[in-house]
Amino acid sequence: MPPDQFVILDGVRFHYLDWGGDGEPVLFLAGLGCTAHVFAELAPHLSDRFRVLALTRRGHGLTDQVQSGYALVDAAEDARRLLDAMSIERAHVVGHSMGGGEASALAARHPGRIGRIVYLDGAYDWADRPTSEWSEEPAIPDRFASYGAYVEAVYSLFADDIRGPAFDAMLSTSVYIEADGSVVDKFSAAAAAPFVEALKAFRHPYSDIAVPALAMFALGDQWQGAEGTWRVACRDRFLDETADARVLEIRASHYLFIDRRDDVLTAVREFLT
Repeated sequence: MPPDQFVILDGVRFHYLDWGGDGEPVLFLAGLGCTAHVFAELAPHLSDRFRVLALTRRGHGLTDQVQSGYALVDAAEDARRLLDAMSIERAHVVGHSMGGGEASALAARHPGRIGRIVYLDGAYDWADRPTSEWSEEPAIPDRFASYGAYVEAVYSLFADDIRGPAFDAMLSTSVYIEADGSVVDKFSAAAAAPFVEALKAFRHPYSDIAVPALAMFALGDQWQGAEGTWRVACRDRFLDETADARVLEIRASHYLFIDRRDDVLTAVREFLT
């Protein structure tokens, strides 16, 4: 795990990680509620061929809490500002979940700054989702008696076992620890709400994306009925409207880059090389 680093962008103190490397830059963008640390089990394995960075969006983890800038286009501009600050003219972008939407917005708004895009279960049009249920919303309390209780509550939300270095590092930066050992979740329901609403309103601007794009979709038992139909529609719109589109479907959890890391790593390396 590289050391936590910080940069001021648009008056906000952002957290990012830099795994180094001398090749073409690759910028990772995390999903809703996640931080740059979530890529800790994937990113190091790309630094032999690429310069690898990951940004933690505003209001998440060690990045400043904010009162504005919740939209995915705002996050895309934050990513562009990071590239500017790092003197990076052009980078590949890898976005997980909500980060995939930010990657699309960045490529559509600044086509000359993006080389290729990889969507890690992030090519979904959330505005078209048929169900009122929203699995991305926090479903746990905001305060816990101990850090251990918080960790167990978070992992209880997932059907798949994704424990490991990435989540360990991410969860430790996602709470305030009080003097008595109790913890408060930084990403409470109230803090998450504007980001959730922004995601619910988002549709990818695929027709404005000219660069090659690879969308990896995680296949699992959750895709039943209307949800399954919606997933297929998202995949098909990506293929129909993106100028240079490729799809890879993998039996995995939403965090496919953790539980199917080697398969994802192989696909990403081949696509970006």
